[in-house]
Amino acid sequence: MKKIILSSLTVFIVLSVVFFSCQKKTDESISPTYKDEAANGTGNNPNITNVTTTGTVATTSVAMQNSSMTGIGTVGSWMSTNCIAGQTCLSITNSSTGTTISVCFSVTPTAGTYQIVNSSTLLSSGPNKCIVTVTNPPAQPTGSVWFSNSGTVTVTTSGTGITASFASIPCMQLSSATPIVTISGQVGCL
Repeated sequence: MKKIILSSLTVFIVLSVVFFSCQKKTDESISPTYKDEAANGTGNNPNITNVTTTGTVATTSVAMQNSSMTGIGTVGSWMSTNCIAGQTCLSITNSSTGTTISVCFSVTPTAGTYQIVNSSTLLSSGPNKCIVTVTNPPAQPTGSVWFSNSGTVTVTTSGTGITASFASIPCMQLSSATPIVTISGQVGCL
């Protein structure tokens, strides 16, 4: 009788070991999955053939499309400065956008029409030349600087005040001829 019990017990233990070792286990390892399927974690891209970026990536902001600014110095929160004897640049800043427009001449401007040049080195290439710069225009990369390319500026004087008016002036970045920021308005000092 002992032999039968011992044999039965041995068969039962062997079958139990085989049964439990073949039973499917729950996979609790970390594996990629889609976000809507993930109980925890970020659900980043599990497709190794479809590469996506996770984390922070430094990018360079580059202007991609044209924009325009009208009403400079007349519409909005534009602030100009007082005239200083002998000044060669007139600037105005928009306090709500942080945009600054500057018109620079080779000498103190007097009433007349000035030809726009695309480099400050060309200011001395002849009389009545000026350059226009736009810093931080709306709808363009923050901190970008744009330079005039062509056109004319009309300067008027009244007492000690100087005003430089312009219309549809195309401005570009030094690194590229496109896109263009087109500006219209006036800058001056009081």
